Amino acid sequence: MNAAWDAWVSKENPPTRATVEAKLAAPEYLVEIVVVAARAA
Repeated sequence: MNAAWDAWVSKENPPTRATVEAKLAAPEYLVEIVVVAARAA
């Protein structure tokens, strides 16, 4: 995963990243998405 990430992101301005393993909310869900947002003060 790190090699794919390093090839994809900008070295000068990398986005936030999270890697998790969790049981999904329901069996029919195939993907879990984590969203991080920031707002300038």
